[in-house]
Amino acid sequence: MDTINILAIDPGSNIGVSIYTVTVPDLTIVNIETYFIDLAYFDKKDPDVNRLRNKLISLESCITELMNVYQPHVLAIEDTFVNFRFPKSAVFLAQYIATVELTVSRMNPFIAIFKYAPKFIKSGVGAGGNADKDVMMDKVSSITEITNFINTRALSEHEIDSLAIGYITIDMFRANPGILFTL
Repeated sequence: MDTINILAIDPGSNIGVSIYTVTVPDLTIVNIETYFIDLAYFDKKDPDVNRLRNKLISLESCITELMNVYQPHVLAIEDTFVNFRFPKSAVFLAQYIATVELTVSRMNPFIAIFKYAPKFIKSGVGAGGNADKDVMMDKVSSITEITNFINTRALSEHEIDSLAIGYITIDMFRANPGILFTL
């Protein structure tokens, strides 16, 4: 049985990570693992330290570890968006996403990268485009292909979002199996 790993990431200062292992070519899920990474944990409270730089360095280290352990063939990640209540957050989000993409691409220049808008991710699992965390929890928890491997009710909202990101990627491959030949 040949398998591939899909690394799915919900980026931000709180990061959700899911690793799906699926069979090829039928795309049956055979394993799922999730992680929550709180970049604030790496934030040194020293005022003389560049706190964002330390978070990005820590993020790079975490992604490097995930790449070494899982050797994914695919990266699926939520794309940058602007929250009009907190417009500056898009600047930080873009830096987190760029750090993930750069780290992954350095380690595997042939990895396939798929980026999705948040509304596309939400609608992809049957939630409305403006679904909140509770609706996302309910929708992801209703997908038996996921709940056969993991207790979604014990996960953070960021891990739930990463599960949704990975799942819509698998659905995309199922709808367009020719994409697998490019991996």
